[in-house]
Amino acid sequence: MTLEQLSPPPTTSDADRDRRTASLEGSDALLEVLASATAREVIAVVRESPSTPSEIADELDVSLQAVTYHLRRLQRVDLITPVGVRYSTKGREMNLYDLSTESVTIDLTEPGM
Repeated sequence: MTLEQLSPPPTTSDADRDRRTASLEGSDALLEVLASATAREVIAVVRESPSTPSEIADELDVSLQAVTYHLRRLQRVDLITPVGVRYSTKGREMNLYDLSTESVTIDLTEPGM
């Protein structure tokens, strides 16, 4: 099996995502957010396809409040961003979230980038 076969197929939004580099000194908030298993699970869900908070909560079997909390934290460190709106069966607007970056690298050699 090749690496290409193991990798998920690219989505249309992959081309719009950037790659970020953070300095070790400037990455405290990022590392703190990524220390949460739930935050990493949220990333895994939206990596598959843009999703609403309700869809993420259902997929992960966690409360909507927990998902909202982690989405806010992930947005603050620019890993997740709202990309559109979907309407519920009751006609309510629900934000659709996707990854805002393809990858993050922490540069151990450059202080304070």
